[in-house]
Amino acid sequence: VPFQMLLRGANGVGYTNYPDNAVFKFCDVAVRHGMDVFRVFDSLNYLDNLKLGVDAVGAAGGVVEAAISYTGDISDPTKSKYTLDYYLELARELVAYNIHVLAIKDMAGLLKPAAATTLISALRKEFPQLPIHVHTHDTAGTGVATMLAAAAAGADAVDAAIDSMSGMTSQPSMGAIVAALQNDARSTGIAMHDLTALIEYWESVRFSYAAFESGQKSGSAEVYEHEMPGGQYTNL
Repeated sequence: VPFQMLLRGANGVGYTNYPDNAVFKFCDVAVRHGMDVFRVFDSLNYLDNLKLGVDAVGAAGGVVEAAISYTGDISDPTKSKYTLDYYLELARELVAYNIHVLAIKDMAGLLKPAAATTLISALRKEFPQLPIHVHTHDTAGTGVATMLAAAAAGADAVDAAIDSMSGMTSQPSMGAIVAALQNDARSTGIAMHDLTALIEYWESVRFSYAAFESGQKSGSAEVYEHEMPGGQYTNL
């Protein structure tokens, strides 16, 4: 089973700017101790920061999954900053840098199903051989629909969370995605009954940590207005 982690470019796994050699050394040690895939991202899609992470992971022999941070709404013609062309141009620059996998990192859960269809279809058309991995948060409650749309449009992998740990600012429900794709050409091959023990285990674990829950009780479509990332929203 491949292990995957996040890498914030020059910020490594922290929130400060580290010397380049520290980031390179960190990636080297991480690979030697069993890390496989590095999702390299920058919240502002700053290419120089992304490229540093790509270089560090590549030098260490890891799998480079370069991420485009998604924000805005490409399905809204009144929004002109983060457009389909903006994301395609960013993808071209990353692909030219010899990455292994392209990730769409929807850190706030803003990627609506129609926008996912448009974006992933366009990326798949331009990069037919490039593995595409889609990540979202289920803050508004539309995450499962978005992941299904992304899969139908040509995404190779989508992120999900075990049912008892899913929803809201977490990832969409794995069980819901698995069930929705049963008897479909994109069937996951996972049997629902095989998930049951995992769902029950993590439900008990979550109960034990109930005192540390954020207090959020349901999804909130207000995220489409304030556009706050899932981690930041949970920490309020």
